[in-house]
Amino acid sequence: MTETERSKTSMMGRDAAAAVVYRDLKDSQRATFQVAAEWGRWLIASLVLVHSGALFGMFSLLNNAATQPTTLQAFKAPVWCFVVGLLLAFASGFFAWINWSMHSFNYASQARYDMLWDSEKWVDPPHYARGLDITNWGSIVSGLLSALCIAVGAALILHGDYLAAIFGI
Repeated sequence: MTETERSKTSMMGRDAAAAVVYRDLKDSQRATFQVAAEWGRWLIASLVLVHSGALFGMFSLLNNAATQPTTLQAFKAPVWCFVVGLLLAFASGFFAWINWSMHSFNYASQARYDMLWDSEKWVDPPHYARGLDITNWGSIVSGLLSALCIAVGAALILHGDYLAAIFGI
């Protein structure tokens, strides 16, 4: 047998290849489902913590100024920045969860049992392709906008007359 003939022969049979592909897809499905859970949990926890801490701090400061409507009015913009940032953090985590759930569904639907015994069956194309791009970018953009809300809210507090309104400076 020549080198060319040997390179054209399969190293494993179709049945063995199908079993390897099937196990790999099922392992990928389990891994992506785990990533979905951890990604969403980490992202939401981080952004929610920052925005909630900012809102708690601002409302703690405003507690003493509650009788002064002008002081409350001065903090309206940064409060809304942190509220919008909190909502964007939730949106980012939601998009990430949907994205990884679609990955998991794709792997589950591609790992066909019948390809293990029927030589005519093989891996189907992924069900979600465009949706993966949309939710991936939705998560990224929402997360970045949420982080931007932190910077904008802090800038409004630091560079506005908010400290002067509280402390009479």
